Amino acid sequence: MTIQLIDIVFQNDRYYLLFDDNNALEISTNTNEWYVFTDDEYLCNISECNVSEALKIPGKIILETKINLNKLENRFRKIKSVKITSDKINT
Repeated sequence: MTIQLIDIVFQNDRYYLLFDDNNALEISTNTNEWYVFTDDEYLCNISECNVSEALKIPGKIILETKINLNKLENRFRKIKSVKITSDKINT
């Protein structure tokens, strides 16, 4: 499963990840690691995400994590595509 990341924000010691796709809920319920690809290049792993109780936007999924995603946040605005996938090899 591959899910497109729409936005990432750091606030109050955690990262918030914004998605359009309801399949993003799998990231919070599936205990496997997920792999982040930026412009089809592997960047990092992501895990320990929960559905945000603090932030809610109708029609969007917002997940939060305390995992350090600074590397992703720094590259996010400069790239065309960020995908999170359950597959080690991006297809």
